[in-house]
Amino acid sequence: MRSFKQTQKLIFAMSCVVAGILSFMVYQKFSQPGPTQDLKAQYLPAGDFSLQTRAGLQQLSDFRGKPVVLYFGFTSCPDICPLGLSTIRDALNSDLGLSEVVALFVTLDPQRDTLERLSEYTAFFHPNIVAMRGDQQETAKIAKQYGTYFIKAPLPGAKERQNALKGDVNIEVDQNAYTVDHTAYYFVLDKMGELTRVLEHNAKANELAAALLNVS
Repeated sequence: MRSFKQTQKLIFAMSCVVAGILSFMVYQKFSQPGPTQDLKAQYLPAGDFSLQTRAGLQQLSDFRGKPVVLYFGFTSCPDICPLGLSTIRDALNSDLGLSEVVALFVTLDPQRDTLERLSEYTAFFHPNIVAMRGDQQETAKIAKQYGTYFIKAPLPGAKERQNALKGDVNIEVDQNAYTVDHTAYYFVLDKMGELTRVLEHNAKANELAAALLNVS
């Protein structure tokens, strides 16, 4: 009888120890400060993708272990994209803790943006920016994953010129007389490739830096 009671006490004591360990683990998990998803990040599919780079075909998951900022644009963009890449540059240069951050620049204009042109363009801003390119279908799929809208739009006067030249086989219409209208966000992904923050285009470099430091 005494042996049975001792066994009960031992089992109870061990249960308390296990419960204490589990409680401590839960406390550690939820009490430690860490990146939390903002509302936009929570509702976007996001996820992995693969595109061509100067180094060959690369996936988002290839950069796992490093924070990533993802940005969509195109090299012929007159103002939005240069401003966005400048913000990324200033953010990466603002803190030594961001030296390992990878910035991915996905072109929305694969018709004109070759990998060589993309690489020269991004190198002007920062060496950590990796230029990526896919075909139109791949680009549309990835843009949808990250809630980015884009559309090819004729330049002023281009449509009128095309209409005027209809039926004239002797005159070639410039197929590059267009721009790309698009939304612009900074997508911040943690070291596991999870989307955590979506910053508006008017975010300052220090805001982007803070978001990246939070996942570094």
